[in-house]
Amino acid sequence: MPIPACIDALRPGQWIKNSLVFAGGFFALADRNQSVSAGHAAGRGAAAFAVFCLVSGAVYLMNDVHDAEADALHPEKRRRPVASGRLSRRAALVEAAAALALGFAAAPSLGTGFAATTAAYFALQVAYTFALKRVPLADAACIAAGFSLRVVAGAFAVGAAVYPWILVCAFLLALFIALGKRRAELAVLGRAAAPRHRAVLARYTVRGLDRACTAVAAAAVAAYAAWTVAPSTTAKFGTFGLGATVIPVAFGVARYLRVVLRGEGGDRPEKTFLRTPALVAAVLVWLASCVAVWILASR
Repeated sequence: MPIPACIDALRPGQWIKNSLVFAGGFFALADRNQSVSAGHAAGRGAAAFAVFCLVSGAVYLMNDVHDAEADALHPEKRRRPVASGRLSRRAALVEAAAALALGFAAAPSLGTGFAATTAAYFALQVAYTFALKRVPLADAACIAAGFSLRVVAGAFAVGAAVYPWILVCAFLLALFIALGKRRAELAVLGRAAAPRHRAVLARYTVRGLDRACTAVAAAAVAAYAAWTVAPSTTAKFGTFGLGATVIPVAFGVARYLRVVLRGEGGDRPEKTFLRTPALVAAVLVWLASCVAVWILASR
């Protein structure tokens, strides 16, 4: 098997999504009710990240084999290893099986909860690939649920508490990004051509997705704001200061919404993020502000 094509088929550019496994350890470090060290959170978080890169890579390979014909008609997806013929379907399935076996073999070392959540993530992706990706709204909800499961898995890996509000926020934010992806695909491919590349797009409209993106984006910011000032949150972190972190979150979500509604990106969320300095800055400011608030609260 050609090594470059094998690596490309795992879609390393999308591994940034798996960084959500660090969320549980990140918040646990400042939680007064938990005793998680930075080294422990970083080490086990990195292991969880590696497992999810393997499992998600297997899912991408499986999806590429299943959608090879449709991908070959897409202006960008036709460059994928399987669709372009750089990697045969048989080789892709062998690589998927190997990646999945390695991921599942390593998962139990991070705990039963982590292994079970990883298995649930894979089962969800299988259901999405073979059925749910053709059901409007359910397709976006599956993508969002996959992000939430990454957060849960990361928390189990480091032995941290699973914060329900963070799961809600992660789900809503991921749902917003997934709907934005559908909106961008419709805009890029055109109403007539879109269903040939992704059948579910025939059930969406740009106007309807604009409304859905706006509503879900507002709900995500509102949920995060509510969590930062909730009594349980202030008790765990010993400060009301987390309310200030709503500013970069609101800015980042609004900036991404603008990009989507103006048709300037969103079909490849990871690329849209990396090529938009304002979005990168919003995430960095949010991280820095969280750390600053927690340091000040600990004094």
